[in-house]
Amino acid sequence: MVEKLSRRNFLKAAVTGAGLAALFTSPITLSKAEETVNSYNKKPKAMLIDVRKCIGCKACQVACKVWNKLPAEETAITEDEYTNPTSFSANTWCYVKFSEVKDEAGNVSWRMASVRCMHCLEPTCVSVCPTKALKKLPEGPVIYDPNRCIGCKYCVEACPWHVPHFDEERKVIGKCIFCVDRIKEGMVPACVANCQTGALQFGDRDEILEKAHNSGAQYIYGEKEAGGTSMIFVSDVPFEKLGFPKVPHEPISTYKTDLLKSISGIGVATFIISLVGYFGVKMLVKRKAQVKASSKGV
Repeated sequence: MVEKLSRRNFLKAAVTGAGLAALFTSPITLSKAEETVNSYNKKPKAMLIDVRKCIGCKACQVACKVWNKLPAEETAITEDEYTNPTSFSANTWCYVKFSEVKDEAGNVSWRMASVRCMHCLEPTCVSVCPTKALKKLPEGPVIYDPNRCIGCKYCVEACPWHVPHFDEERKVIGKCIFCVDRIKEGMVPACVANCQTGALQFGDRDEILEKAHNSGAQYIYGEKEAGGTSMIFVSDVPFEKLGFPKVPHEPISTYKTDLLKSISGIGVATFIISLVGYFGVKMLVKRKAQVKASSKGV
């Protein structure tokens, strides 16, 4: 049952505290990867993303769109950017980031990385959400309940990877939910199931970390960033060359007070407007239901 947010409960708490998807007209065919996943358990899960193995086929990108029924969006190729789309949106939860890398001799090579929500162990988005619309599950996913969201966009401002995006038309946040519906059925995420090169792997976080450290990769990203995440990247080149932000190892939620101050300039006004709007809509819906019921003589 969906937990409904009441005005009384909220105020009490406040006082006390990609284009390719359009080509698919039928469900995607999943690889054998999901047949090998262990039975469901509540141990923290993680994904291993091996930059050295990714060929940029974007199968993960398309699988995410199809499985989550996300609409295709208009994209464009630029002169100096092969990444397409170039960033997350409310309807793009996963995309492949292309990076041109030069060695000391000036030779150019490419590295591709499949990126999505990092599903932090101590997610900042969850910490700053005033209505608990975002929630961290024991299995690892950071999930979102649109019924509790008031559109304050605190999560959008707080994420160091700029993952959550607000859909102005539907008034909801869009982000990867780690295929929680599949995980609970003992399957791997759709992106992992469709990776043909083994660049994406899924499993218990302790096992994924062991694989990362035994992979022979020189660089690991996601193990300690922001206090640790569920996305563990391995690479043969420094991650700053791949455009990954340098994030402190301490959980960013520990800076919650400073963070809220930094976004309060526009956040407070947005929050108040969102709150009024949220409960206004709720009252209107309730009133319409009462009128409809009385007209039927109920």
